[in-house]
Amino acid sequence: ERLAKAHGSQCGFCTPGFVMSMYALLRSSKHPPTEEQIEDSLAGNLCRCTGYRPIIDAFRVFAKTDDSLYTASPSENANGQAICPSTGKPCSCRNETDVNANESSTLSSVKVYLPCSYNEIDGNSYSEKELIFPPELQLRKFMPLKLNGFNGIRWYRPLKLEQLLYLRSCYPDAKLIIGNSEVGVETKFKNAQYKVMISVTHVPELHTLKVEEHGLHIGSAVRLAQLQKFLKNVIAERGSHETSSCHAILRQLKWFAGTQIRNVASVGGNICTASPISDLNPLWMATGANFQIIDVNNNVRTTAAKDFFLGYRKVDLKADEILLSVILPWTRPYEYVKEFKQAHRREDDIALVNAGMRMHITEAEGNWIVSDVSIVYGGVAVVPLTAAKTEKFLVGKKLDDGLLDETFNLLKEDIPLAENAPGGMVEFRSSLTLSFFFKFFLYVTHEMNIKGLRKVGLDAANMSAIQSYTRPVSIGTQGYESVGQGTAVGQPMVHMSAMLQVTGEAEYVDDTPTPPNNLHAALVLSKKAHARILSIDDSVAKCSPGFAGVFLSKDVPGSNHIGPIIHDEEVFASDVVTCVGQIIGIVVADTHDNAKAAANKVNIEYSELPAILSISEAVKAGSFHPNTTRCLSNGDVEQCFASNTCDKIIEGEIRVGGQEHFYMEPQCTFVWPVDSGNEIHMISSTQAPQKHQKYVANALGLPLSKVVCKTKRIGGGFGGKETRSAIFAAAASVASYCLRRPVKIVLDRDVDMITTGQRHSFLGKYKLGFTNDGKIQALDLEIYNNGGNSLDLSLAVLERAVFHSENVYAIPNIRVSGKVCFTNFPSNTAFRGFGGPQGMLIAENWIHHMATELKRSPEEIKELNFQSEGTELYYGQLLKNCTMHSVWDELKASCNILEARKAVNVFNSENRWRKRGIAMVPTKFGISFTAKFMNQAGALVQVYTDGTVLVTHGGVEMGQGLHTKIAQVAASSLDIPLSCVFISETSTDKVPNASPTAASASSDLYGAAVLDACQQIKARMEPIASRGNHKSFAELAQACYMERVDLSAHGFYITPDIGFDWIAGKGSPFNYFTYGAAFAEVEIDTLTGDFHTRTADIVMDLGYSINPAIDIGQIEGAFIQGLGWAAMEELKWGDDNHKWIRPGYLFTCGPGSYKIPSVNDIPLNFKVSLLKGVPNPRAIHSSKAVGEPPFFLASAILFAIKDAIAAARAEEGHLDWFPLDNPATPERIRMACVDSITKKFASVYYRPKLSV
Repeated sequence: ERLAKAHGSQCGFCTPGFVMSMYALLRSSKHPPTEEQIEDSLAGNLCRCTGYRPIIDAFRVFAKTDDSLYTASPSENANGQAICPSTGKPCSCRNETDVNANESSTLSSVKVYLPCSYNEIDGNSYSEKELIFPPELQLRKFMPLKLNGFNGIRWYRPLKLEQLLYLRSCYPDAKLIIGNSEVGVETKFKNAQYKVMISVTHVPELHTLKVEEHGLHIGSAVRLAQLQKFLKNVIAERGSHETSSCHAILRQLKWFAGTQIRNVASVGGNICTASPISDLNPLWMATGANFQIIDVNNNVRTTAAKDFFLGYRKVDLKADEILLSVILPWTRPYEYVKEFKQAHRREDDIALVNAGMRMHITEAEGNWIVSDVSIVYGGVAVVPLTAAKTEKFLVGKKLDDGLLDETFNLLKEDIPLAENAPGGMVEFRSSLTLSFFFKFFLYVTHEMNIKGLRKVGLDAANMSAIQSYTRPVSIGTQGYESVGQGTAVGQPMVHMSAMLQVTGEAEYVDDTPTPPNNLHAALVLSKKAHARILSIDDSVAKCSPGFAGVFLSKDVPGSNHIGPIIHDEEVFASDVVTCVGQIIGIVVADTHDNAKAAANKVNIEYSELPAILSISEAVKAGSFHPNTTRCLSNGDVEQCFASNTCDKIIEGEIRVGGQEHFYMEPQCTFVWPVDSGNEIHMISSTQAPQKHQKYVANALGLPLSKVVCKTKRIGGGFGGKETRSAIFAAAASVASYCLRRPVKIVLDRDVDMITTGQRHSFLGKYKLGFTNDGKIQALDLEIYNNGGNSLDLSLAVLERAVFHSENVYAIPNIRVSGKVCFTNFPSNTAFRGFGGPQGMLIAENWIHHMATELKRSPEEIKELNFQSEGTELYYGQLLKNCTMHSVWDELKASCNILEARKAVNVFNSENRWRKRGIAMVPTKFGISFTAKFMNQAGALVQVYTDGTVLVTHGGVEMGQGLHTKIAQVAASSLDIPLSCVFISETSTDKVPNASPTAASASSDLYGAAVLDACQQIKARMEPIASRGNHKSFAELAQACYMERVDLSAHGFYITPDIGFDWIAGKGSPFNYFTYGAAFAEVEIDTLTGDFHTRTADIVMDLGYSINPAIDIGQIEGAFIQGLGWAAMEELKWGDDNHKWIRPGYLFTCGPGSYKIPSVNDIPLNFKVSLLKGVPNPRAIHSSKAVGEPPFFLASAILFAIKDAIAAARAEEGHLDWFPLDNPATPERIRMACVDSITKKFASVYYRPKLSV
């Protein structure tokens, strides 16, 4: 309930996971959790819609923040009512007798309640804490288990070590399992087969945790979460000199996966998996831990951790042995242990490089020397690597600064990385090995200084190198005015499906009940980037269990050629494949797993052809999609450059990275034949039901009138389900139609990411002329986008990028030209912003370059060149109702930019190895489909005699609150409560020919269409209503019915006064513009590239918001998604820059390697404000579109990072402009922060590789 009312559920697909994480925390905590614990518990959950802020705020009510509030006498308001310590509002949490008690009574005498359902006022509705697990099952006596599975798989669960060893003797190749966190991945994604699996979760001898004289005894089956709690207790009870290793392991566990994984994953499982990037194995080695190993004859041997790892995923365990326990020795006085880890994302991410380091120092002849040292790195070789030469060199040396240079040189020899080493980023990973040691050296030096062992300690500036990152609780504020219009419009109403979503009752495609004869589909995909198909052998697949059919291009009843604009794609590749992941066929079987297994058995032989795998290769080869050149200009660019108008002329090249949609609900469709195949119906997760209807009708040779597509809600889309979802519906429909049976297709995450395309990467080349006083005079810009192997929507994306390439800046002479590149990658497609963010990012780069040349602040240069009311844009549209200056001024006041700059400068002057940066970024986003014909909408409104209203329109609810806003429009128009309006689903047989739910325009279009329908009905009702004897709308509806008044109406709307002529290069492509600006402050670790966002402040002009709560949710969600694009989410393809990946393959094809922002990545201070008093005359109820415009504002974080990097480079005397490609990953941040370490591996102007 709290989550729903706090607007913490948008698409709702991830919501039950957050609810269960919070529930688990509350039910497993003896005391109310702290806010920090709440945020930590949610870190393993992902959300792509909300930006996390409302989720955290919703759950804060369960946090105990101040003990005194709960133990002292409760406060009262003026009326004597008790004030709830959680909410600060009047409540009835105390019994009546407590209210009348004297002042000495405390809440400790009151029966303690924990909320199981949140009620803001009535505390009596709370129930006691219920058990998380049925007691009858907890009391049940455990029994050994033997289970038989499919394909001869056997599962055992022994209860004693003796039983386990016997099973090991019988099945030496058996896989031992505890949490299934590794084996599950291997079997699901790597097709690993284990015939015998033994669960050791109930073997007590493997679960021991003991404190012994020489150290800790840790059973191999101990869960990582249990180890965390145990280490905390040990640290509290033992002397600090003994527990340095414990501290290091505990700190490393903080960033080890997420809470859910740590709850089930075990110490021994992590060790024996022998992953090259294990976070703990380098620490076991560095701390001098020993592993106890037992064989089937009960013989126990001990081996040092440093000798246990033999090769890639190979350890010193014989077939008849298992790992029994880990012995972690106590540390000695003056012995220090430190852990290190750097990943793309701090929380729940695998390491790029990690390390464990230990140093023992002793006094000799008045000097403190290194008597013992251990340096072990992970992520740099197939096993954790010991820096043997470095260790040998350090032993016996006096610990002083003179050691560093020679140590660095030896580390380079000890930890070599080949140019094409798996994982890439060789220069960055190599620099991390030295950075980690540098941090360790300073850490030990500082510890010695604390103990008075050194005369000179670390200076204040160097202290920044050893400060551990601790994240405070995030806070958020939202500011808006509510301009009410009628019963619902203007109010912050809760999402209409929120209560269903938070309880897990909301249904998505895969929840649809299926009939007994339903089949499941899996795709047969190309494994080559460009090749001719020589043969397809499906004979083995046909013998697979549950197999029902395989369908190829020859089996398509209608046309095999499809495409959203031009038909340049095939449902099933017939002769040539042009990318990895292209669909060649579809297999159907009785279960999802059987379908996948059968599809994997289809054997295809290829003859490979040359492949183009980047924009630069395409440009060099002239590989462009036909008729995709676009050019717009104004003024005379060449003459301006040649004249004396420009005091300075600069040139540069910007690379803009792509981005995966990562909607929570994968692509899925359920299709079935009706009337023996005369009709086809389907339920699809799509933003464009009409496109599904068209694709399926085309593939089956049916008229559109016989194909129906319905969509109730989808679990996120962001453009990825506008066109790319339809091909899967077409493929499944072929199987369904031919077999006359229902077919469901649900893509696994990796298949979804491999096949569906992403946000377009771009390449921009600019030439900019300007005056010394900061006025832009001329811009010549060439842009290229990576279209992939089909055109899809790439030309429209390019066109919007061209329109937005000036952002908000007035440029008297401008020329922008662009082309769509043909490459051998899956076709890239629509994604929130649709090319606009890429065009504006290029613009922000050249204006920052300009500011650097002029040695002035970028904010000053931007403001000097702002467009204003009445400006004619370079493509002919006049700016009307321009609020850019108002937005900018409000943001400057809100963030106090001058004071922020002073504070950052002070911090940077006092900290050598941590730097802060700030930036302000404006945006102007055009609202409308750039294709004029798509700016139309239809709706059907039906009034029933009980006064309720059913609204159907062509838009799709995907979490953005479209249905809620449309219902508000209908409720206000008919002057009825919102609860009387219902929107069930989107269906092509109710509203035909609907445009996709995209371009941020759906509220404008469908809201106006619904308003039109409501006004028609009101006009019909008016003669009867004018009699004035109806007490309610229900009575009026009944009276109208009795008078035979039509209570159903079809509404229609077209966006007026828009259109663009590409031949003339002039027109008004947009109905209006949404304006916004954002300020960001970040802090970076210059030695590792780690960063966090301290502050984000956003101001947007949304006119009079129809629903300010939903709009703010859209702003926050778009901003955090934009943060991913700007600074975290990197796509890595098998191209010339990543030769360690197979050509054409996507390496980052799942959450393990592709990292979207998590709870711990949002700004610490997240502020959103809507500009007040600015109605928009161009849209319904004076509102403005909100879905896409805020996305680009997250680039403020990218430029704040760049500002911080500039401060770091200034320390080394580098003051000139430098490029920083997005995403600004730790690799790009670290390598741009030039210092003596990076110079050992790369030049000052090194630019890390990027797949574009």
